[in-house]
Amino acid sequence: MNYRFANRMLGMQTSPLRENAKKNMEESEVISFAYGFPPTEAFPMATLQEISQKIYTEVDPQILLQYGATEGYPLLRKLIKERLETINALKNDEEIMVVSGSTQAMDVAVKVLCNEGDIVLCEEMTFSGAVNAIKGYGAIPKEVPMNIEEESVDLEALEELLRMDSNHRIKMLYLIPTFQNPLGTSIPLEKRKAIYQLSKKYDVVIFEDDPYGDLLYEGDPIPKIKEMDTDGRVIYAGSFSKILAPSTRLGFVMAPDELLEKMILAKQVSDSHSNFYWQVMLAEFMQHHNFEEHVDFLKALYKEKLTTMMAGLDSLAQDKISYIKPTGGYFICCKLDNSIDMENFYQFLEEDKVVVIPGNIMSVNGKGYEHYIRLNFTKPTIEEIEIGIARLGTAIEKAAVKEVYRAS
Repeated sequence: MNYRFANRMLGMQTSPLRENAKKNMEESEVISFAYGFPPTEAFPMATLQEISQKIYTEVDPQILLQYGATEGYPLLRKLIKERLETINALKNDEEIMVVSGSTQAMDVAVKVLCNEGDIVLCEEMTFSGAVNAIKGYGAIPKEVPMNIEEESVDLEALEELLRMDSNHRIKMLYLIPTFQNPLGTSIPLEKRKAIYQLSKKYDVVIFEDDPYGDLLYEGDPIPKIKEMDTDGRVIYAGSFSKILAPSTRLGFVMAPDELLEKMILAKQVSDSHSNFYWQVMLAEFMQHHNFEEHVDFLKALYKEKLTTMMAGLDSLAQDKISYIKPTGGYFICCKLDNSIDMENFYQFLEEDKVVVIPGNIMSVNGKGYEHYIRLNFTKPTIEEIEIGIARLGTAIEKAAVKEVYRAS
């Protein structure tokens, strides 16, 4: 059979992150800093078991096992909105839709807003799943240069891209403002305000992806861009993958009624609704158990791992590696000095059974970040972090290009 695939598939590629994870799951001796996974001890097993036993005897099967509303379990939607008001001071009249992870929220947003050939602006390094979501509908992901020292997109470059868009093909700005993946950066408040004002000036929608925002380990939270939204131009998406369990595939999206109505329709033809069993489970957890205590446990667990990884990185040759210090989230982004032969570096790491994510994999253009690597600190144990970072340092030293001096 000669299959004739749709044009929209031409720009799509298998996720290198998924392939990397699948490969390393089969290698028990590998120390992987590549996963964006929680560790097993992060799962509240006893509580989930208790809830699961309860709901099969006390919850109406018509709620638990029957088809449900596309926008989600009403009680869960109410609880999520109340949590956003309490935890994030995010209060407005907009409704919530439960989605299958925040990635689905991005998928339906692009589906609703973008025609083929339209443009979605993205941070120069960003989540590859979002890039594929954009390409999947024939839209074009366009990178905005980063000012990494200021932990933000370059505002002048952003405005220039918007100003030059005379045909109004730019439909959306996709951002991970808080504990960015892969950089670990958080856009400062003043920069967030400036980005929002630019979106108003040039009439562009902002998609604020916030899957890591609950995991703050140091300092005060920065207000969400959505909190500044006075004219319904910010789509705000969150996830429970990082604070409950990834396999639940539960996330949520908040958007103005007119926009959310279209997103509900787009989701309806995709999967009818997200997993109702887990929606009921989560609602029970949030209503009758101490969900915030569980999140606090995760913060303490991950902060210790982050501190251990940063201590290990600080012990390495500072002229050969530098990194952005995150205040939360899942990742540390490191830059290796230009004197490091990156091909040799990855070869030495492979020999020592340590895996990282190369920067170019997380780059919109697939290039320009050859000397960057992303490290995850949530999945490995403390011991694995200590051993793995030491091996990473050895690989850096071995891969350093030695200068050759000739007698004059």
